[in-house]
Amino acid sequence: MHSIERHIESIPTLESSRMRIFRVLQDEETPIEHIEQVISSDPAMAAKVIKLANSAFYRHAGGYAGISQALRTIGMDMVKCIALSMAVMEAFSSETPSMKALWRHSYAVALVSGSLGRTRQEKESLFTGGLLHDLGRMVLVCRAPAEYLPLYEFVGYWPDPALERDVFTLDHCAVGEKVAKRWHFPEEVTGIIRNHHEPERLAEGLVGLTDQVIAQHERGLLSEELEHEDRIRTCVGPGYKELVNTIRQRYRTNTSVLENLG
Repeated sequence: MHSIERHIESIPTLESSRMRIFRVLQDEETPIEHIEQVISSDPAMAAKVIKLANSAFYRHAGGYAGISQALRTIGMDMVKCIALSMAVMEAFSSETPSMKALWRHSYAVALVSGSLGRTRQEKESLFTGGLLHDLGRMVLVCRAPAEYLPLYEFVGYWPDPALERDVFTLDHCAVGEKVAKRWHFPEEVTGIIRNHHEPERLAEGLVGLTDQVIAQHERGLLSEELEHEDRIRTCVGPGYKELVNTIRQRYRTNTSVLENLG
């Protein structure tokens, strides 16, 4: 535990230009021209936006899309996804296969859970919490790979929190919460990171349910049984079965997009 605590302290804060771009994107009043200007000021981010807009999923007969058309083509939610993920990637500086797998899963959870919100504020919290729900796993992959990755190989997928606690005392939910607080994310987002495996509120239940349904698809092991299903049902309320079907459908719809985010 003390080793993990030291690793957490070594993670830099998120005060990068990409985090500032993310905050600009969160303001719905920001003119598209200003967004184009700030994205263009970061060549790596602009290149990723343009690459995605010109991928087979988005590309239209109109030909190559530059930055202006690219922003309109992929939409602001996708641009926010790119901005926040690049800001976090910058803090970890890791592009290993395991980290790429984590990001692909996190992109999927963010896009699908964000679409479940009823208000703009709900959508923002679900999107950000979905993107960062496995933040603790990222810390463990980058800072304790010799201890953590064998657990992944032993289980054949990411280990559950109980196994993590056996090895590290802390699980990825607690580690992620500590980093999110260090980065000054809002309490609702921090709560999603802390409780997505054992939800207590609606947002935590929605991200937790989305996380599990998508994880089943990734493993090719679709099942009606989910971890802490009773707690999730209590959090999300009536329409649970319909919600599961909605998540499955929206994940399938976004699969082609996710292939081009790596």
